[in-house]
Amino acid sequence: MELLIIGMIIFYGVHLVPIFSLKKQLINKIGQQPYLGLFSLVSALGLGLMIYGKGHADIIHLFPPIESAHWVPVILMWPAFISLTCTYLPCSMKTTLRHPMLLGVLIFSAAHVFANGDLATLLLVGSFGVYSLLTIIFSNNEQIATSKPKKTLGLNILAIVLGSLVYILAFVFHQHITGMPIPI
Repeated sequence: MELLIIGMIIFYGVHLVPIFSLKKQLINKIGQQPYLGLFSLVSALGLGLMIYGKGHADIIHLFPPIESAHWVPVILMWPAFISLTCTYLPCSMKTTLRHPMLLGVLIFSAAHVFANGDLATLLLVGSFGVYSLLTIIFSNNEQIATSKPKKTLGLNILAIVLGSLVYILAFVFHQHITGMPIPI
């Protein structure tokens, strides 16, 4: 559990840097690209510690799993992956969703917390959900409003197809990726 918490401190700590003037100071001192590389490296370290720590944490049940709750993530992960895919494509769904990555992470988080009643899951995915929700609520929407792409039916379809393919791959390889089978 300690590594999970250390990973959370590192991951969310580095994600707080852009809120403060420290980001501008770091960019002025080391440059934009080195800052982005350092940000990514420290984020990956924190995320890796979180995942490793979750995998090795004792199971402490906060509430008993709800019967048939395992279907919640099976169903909700499909729109979550489509939403995440929209983040990387210049499709019109991206502006409709406003924050597709944060929305996808929020759906992922809610689905997994609902289906798993243990403390480590709550800390790992629950923290991502809270972070995503707070970021959606407090984000500045001016940039989104000025960067609307044109209607892009083809790119919207591509986002749905790619998101669906990622969903299928995650479903099939879930046990290999996470060590946990999907109970069906």
